[in-house]
Amino acid sequence: MRIGVFGGTFDPVHNGHINAFAETYIGMELDKVIVVPTFISPFKKQTGSSDRHRLNMLKLAVKDYDFAEIDTFEIDQHQVTYTFDTLKYLHEKYPGDELYFIIGTDHYISFDKWANADKLHELAKFVVLDRNDELYNVKAPFIKLNTNIFEVSSTLIRERLKTNTEVRHLMHENVYGYIKEQRLYET
Repeated sequence: MRIGVFGGTFDPVHNGHINAFAETYIGMELDKVIVVPTFISPFKKQTGSSDRHRLNMLKLAVKDYDFAEIDTFEIDQHQVTYTFDTLKYLHEKYPGDELYFIIGTDHYISFDKWANADKLHELAKFVVLDRNDELYNVKAPFIKLNTNIFEVSSTLIRERLKTNTEVRHLMHENVYGYIKEQRLYET
C-alpha cells in the first residue's frame, strides 16, 4: 500500500492543508493519507488552541475524505516528537507499505537541519509540494510534485479572527462553526 503522511500543527486546519494532502493523494496515486497533528507542549507559550481543540477541528475537516485518517501518535506522546520518531512508528505499524512524507518547499530547503535527517529516507520517501514551480533542482531521493497550492496560513486566520475579519472561505464550514462556538482565537 502507498501511504501519504501529512503532519502539522493545524492551528487551525484550513483549506490549504486539505488541498495539499488531497492533491498529493491524487498526484502520487496513494491508497490513503495519514494526517498527524503535532503535540504542543504545555510549557510553551500557547499562540492558538489546545491539542483537544486542534484534534476536534481536524476531525471535522477530514471527515468527508474517505482516504484520509488521523493518527494521534505525536499528541499521545505528550512531548515534542521528531519526524524520525513518527516515521519509525508508522514504518512499524505498516510493515511492507511505502510511506510518502508530504512537505512544502520551506521544509525541503531546511531539511538538512532536521533531527536524524540522514536516516529519514530509510523510513519514507519525501514528496515536496512545489508551489508555482519554485524549485528547479529537487534532488533525489526527494520527489517533486507540482501542484496548485491553496495559499493560506493558520497564522493569517488567527490574526483575522482576532480582528473579526472574514475567514469562512478559508476553511471547512464546520471548522469555522467550531471555532465560533468554542470562542477560539478571539484574544
